[in-house]
Amino acid sequence: MAVLRKARLLRHRLFIALPLALCLFFLFPAISLAHAVLLRSDPAQDAVLNTAPSQVRMWFSEDLNPTFSTAAVVNGRNQRVDLHNAHVSPDNPQEMDISLQANLPPTVYVVIWRTQSADDGHILVGSFIFSVAEPDGTVPKLSGGVVPGQNILGSSSFSSGSSSGQLDGPAFFSFIMVTLVDLGVVFWVGAQLWRTFVSQLTDTEDQEQLMIERQTEHRFERFFALPTLLVLLLANVGVLVGQALSLTGGNPGQALSPALLSGLVADGHFGTYWIMREIVIILAIIVAAYTVLFKGRAQSIDSLITWLNLLLGLALLIAVTLSGHAAAASPDLLIYAVLVDWLHLLAASLWIGGMLFIALIYLPVLKGRSLSERAGSLLTVLPRFSPLAITGVIIMAVSGPFNAAVHMTSIEQVIATAYGRTLVVKALLVGLLLFTSAIHVGLYRPRLAKDYRKYALARDDGPRGETSEAEQSERPIHRTDEVKQLEAQVARQTRRLTSTLRWEPLLGVGVLLCTGLLNVFGGTLQPPAPPAPPAPAKPHPFVATVKTSDNKFSIDLNVNPNTFGTNVFTVTVRDAATGKVDTNVGVSVYTTMLDMDMGTQANNLQPDGKGHFSAQGDLSMPGRWQLRIEIRTPDNTLHEAKVDMLTPS
Repeated sequence: MAVLRKARLLRHRLFIALPLALCLFFLFPAISLAHAVLLRSDPAQDAVLNTAPSQVRMWFSEDLNPTFSTAAVVNGRNQRVDLHNAHVSPDNPQEMDISLQANLPPTVYVVIWRTQSADDGHILVGSFIFSVAEPDGTVPKLSGGVVPGQNILGSSSFSSGSSSGQLDGPAFFSFIMVTLVDLGVVFWVGAQLWRTFVSQLTDTEDQEQLMIERQTEHRFERFFALPTLLVLLLANVGVLVGQALSLTGGNPGQALSPALLSGLVADGHFGTYWIMREIVIILAIIVAAYTVLFKGRAQSIDSLITWLNLLLGLALLIAVTLSGHAAAASPDLLIYAVLVDWLHLLAASLWIGGMLFIALIYLPVLKGRSLSERAGSLLTVLPRFSPLAITGVIIMAVSGPFNAAVHMTSIEQVIATAYGRTLVVKALLVGLLLFTSAIHVGLYRPRLAKDYRKYALARDDGPRGETSEAEQSERPIHRTDEVKQLEAQVARQTRRLTSTLRWEPLLGVGVLLCTGLLNVFGGTLQPPAPPAPPAPAKPHPFVATVKTSDNKFSIDLNVNPNTFGTNVFTVTVRDAATGKVDTNVGVSVYTTMLDMDMGTQANNLQPDGKGHFSAQGDLSMPGRWQLRIEIRTPDNTLHEAKVDMLTPS
């Protein structure tokens, strides 16, 4: 008994600590993009060039898996004009380059690309065009008939369902598999949370409720645990097959190739965490098989199995999260992005998974019980489930909008993209789920409790543990018809509550279906391209006007472009008194580097016939330079001026 009381105390503390501690992670921002989408390219999309480029360079939003990321370039006749050497840049895992044939003629060219994210494993296909203009500047147009890009890279179209917002064959298959994984994970983990934090809190003196809990455990272990895990195992393989279908353009024979599937598992972070998923599921299957085959276990073994299943469930949530969109966050924010997604999945398990357990496991066990047993059990069990549900609601309420803000970059994407529209439907379903939960918690359950108390008092067998001695002593004597009337009210309230509990999980399933669609339609979100590297600032000529030390002449000096390398020194000499240009002189410019002892270089300027003197000279490095301008008059007198200037790098 002492051990049981300690376990209950631990669980009650977890109910309080869990939402408070975990929600702290939402204070940290995370940046996570869905799929490796094209950010920018060179040539740019729809660019019109005077001469054909030698290569095409593309930059994407996530690190690419070199094995399955590729590209091709075709002309208007659907003929490939690249050198079949598309590759991920060794210097930048988010860049893919492909070389083109030399001297390509003027026409329209189509670039078709396919990416697999090295982080979340998602496949995406897309395309863009650029044109090479005719010598007279005419921009070529695509002619009718041939559709460039057909049957290139194993695809019959330019885009996949992920990027187009349509459920084509591979996209629909992936949607089904991803949804089965989400449903299986949420239900199975929700069942473990129920068994740990609801079933084991039952008072050992309440034999009636203990019997209901044992039947609930037996029903789950016998009919649901192993089938759910086996479906999870197969659906997880299906996720891999869905990626292979995307790679092969929907060809089942090629998609089921062992070499292709093993390659998907072996390359990238996704493959690592996919294997982790399978290992956790297989371990859970072993535990579930043990519980079915070996009956009559000691209570300590049952308790150990319960906690082991809970740990496996949390590990499964981690593996699913690490192979999702959060894995694509920037390295410095990766841990926070993963925690946010993990918490969102945990919240779904707490809330939706718990409701599925109630509808599929708990309520069918109550069906064969008497009215008093059904009502009493509902009023005993549901308050113990409420902390789990509230925890899930709190986390989902915070993480849902947070994830939407992370993945979406503008309000226009809510309506303009399939991802955004699906997110709106999901939000509406969550709102309905909150509404129905509020009704059964705040309206139906209190009414049942009130009517059940009256009914129990009337039958003189008050609700378990809820009737005081004073109430029992003051209990009035009721006629049989009044007892029947109260019994009918309790039956009506029980049916209303159980009916809500049966249908409410369907909204949760709808939420998970939307989650699967969000996973598939992630490619319709086009993140904004990062600002291109700033173009080098155009050098500005150095211009100055100085007087010679004896104030005889005024000198206009121009150093163009005032940069490292060759420059043109131009000097105009004027009489200081009259301002008239004097061309009957000789001019030299001596350059001295002030930041380093590099000696002095002489530049003799020549007249250009327009009243100026100029010559080319070198500035061998950026930095501070001193220029000494020397004016030589016909009487061989020297006049000089000095000026300092800064040559930028």
